[in-house]
Amino acid sequence: MNKKYLIRSLLLVFIISAGQSIGQNANETSTAGNNTIADEAEAPLNGTASENGNVTNSDVVDLKYIWSVDGIESDKITMVLNQDGKDIFGQAKYEPEGGKAWNGEVVGSVEGNDVELTLSAQKDKEMVTTKLTGVFDSANQTIGGSFTQVNQGKVMNKGTFSAMWISPDTSSYTPAIIEEEKPVTPAPAAVNTTAVETETSTTKKSRFVDIHEYADKIGLGGDISGIPPGMGGVGGTSGAGGSE
Repeated sequence: MNKKYLIRSLLLVFIISAGQSIGQNANETSTAGNNTIADEAEAPLNGTASENGNVTNSDVVDLKYIWSVDGIESDKITMVLNQDGKDIFGQAKYEPEGGKAWNGEVVGSVEGNDVELTLSAQKDKEMVTTKLTGVFDSANQTIGGSFTQVNQGKVMNKGTFSAMWISPDTSSYTPAIIEEEKPVTPAPAAVNTTAVETETSTTKKSRFVDIHEYADKIGLGGDISGIPPGMGGVGGTSGAGGSE
């Protein structure tokens, strides 16, 4: 009987020990599996975040071109845009045929496909600011939208515009040549030719004597001195001597 109890006790201890060992291994295996699953789940999330960051950077539209803009002036405006991320800066010029040229400065920004630009230029000695709000069409590589022109705090023009890039070489852009205004030379004073002609005519006329003006002074002998014949001069003395 004692041997049977002893054997049973040993078997019970063995079974309990074996069960605890198996349970511990199972727990360790489960924990390791859970950690692996968590790591695998975390890896795609990190990868997605990284990819999303790259996508955000690549979503910034590249507008670094030379553009031709229609709709604002009667002729085309040429505009060069440089870019630093979402910030845009550049220059613009207007060179119409037979008109006054001007140069301007451009600043703005791009958010997704939305583009905002501000063009400032001095036209006819006055500063004019043009605000452009448009959308970039990636399929056609164009910008279209509306504009508002302001001068001295007042809206002077509004409408729509369209822009298409014409060259990727922004370094080839050159400003417009502005001709300096020449000083206006005052016209010479007009000469009163009528007065000069009248004075000349009067001067010429004074060289001649109208004998009719002196008719009462002319005697029978035709002498206009007013002395009767035979009473003056050497001739009168000679006549008296002859009579003697």
